[in-house]
Amino acid sequence: MNETYEAQPVPPVQDKASGMAITALVLGILGFCCCGLLAGVPALIIGWLENGKINRGESSEKGKWMAIVGMVLGIISIVLSCLTTIWYLFFGGMAVLEEMSRGM
Repeated sequence: MNETYEAQPVPPVQDKASGMAITALVLGILGFCCCGLLAGVPALIIGWLENGKINRGESSEKGKWMAIVGMVLGIISIVLSCLTTIWYLFFGGMAVLEEMSRGM
């Protein structure tokens, strides 16, 4: 009963994207699709922070594209929200001025 047991090799640890990179991507998509500034600003901030961690080697390289895409979508959603606000203010003001000129 002298059996020898061989140690099984340990499976390699998979290098995964961090939660912050995934969060930046999800917030960027939400900001672009429906939430505008509410999700765009956090997507930009979280993506920026995660990209810095990746560049310093503190986080996995697998999440780099997610962080960058999250930042880009965050920037696009911020710009679109600002342009939409300016659009509404301009044309709303024009409508008010037109209504005031009719009343006189």
